[in-house]
Amino acid sequence: MTIIDTAEGDLANDRDRFTAQIADETFAFRDFHFNDRRVTGSQIAEAFGAYPLTDYVVLHHLPNHQLETLRPNETADLKDGAHLFVIRGDGTDRFFVDGIPLEWPRKALTGANIKWLAGKDEDLELVLERQDQPDKVIGDDEEVRIGNPGVEKLYTRPAQVSITIVVNTRPKVWNKKRISFEELVAIAFPTPPPGQNIVYTIGYFDGPPNRPEGSLTEGESVRVRDQMVFDVKFTDKS
Repeated sequence: MTIIDTAEGDLANDRDRFTAQIADETFAFRDFHFNDRRVTGSQIAEAFGAYPLTDYVVLHHLPNHQLETLRPNETADLKDGAHLFVIRGDGTDRFFVDGIPLEWPRKALTGANIKWLAGKDEDLELVLERQDQPDKVIGDDEEVRIGNPGVEKLYTRPAQVSITIVVNTRPKVWNKKRISFEELVAIAFPTPPPGQNIVYTIGYFDGPPNRPEGSLTEGESVRVRDQMVFDVKFTDKS
């Protein structure tokens, strides 16, 4: 047995162990520790609690961003860590992103997850090639069907964004997929308020589905959507 424990276990002998990050189709990675540098597909599935093994597909996300199916007796090298998936399924379907071949055992993937697998910046725009109609821009939260007749081909390009956000009740046209704390402060207060110790707070709502409301602190940014509302306030701590 080569499996030592998961991230919740004892960390006494870290230098003798090799760590892999393993997730299912939700992309919620957890650390798993092994005492061998090379581990087989069956050992990875066992560590993840996937039983019976024949009902699961084990995928190795390679440094070049390709996905490789690991058969039960095939090994993954954990020397520099590894990202692995253990997903219920009986096979995979192939698709391409910017020429990178990928495979997946489920019939759908979100745009954000596809860009992550292909190693693409989240601010790029993902586009699905289509033969009989114009190519389709895929939103980060939108699903792409995998395994339809033919092979899905996608590509990325600089995002073409023009939306309206509302900052302190005033509409503002915005041409980027994200907005930062500092950019919002500059929009809300183009002339900084007087005072020696001004502190800003930012709240928002009507945001993207994965983060519809919340707050921002200095140095943070958030993905925007059309008609997203921001409330920027300040106080003088002098």
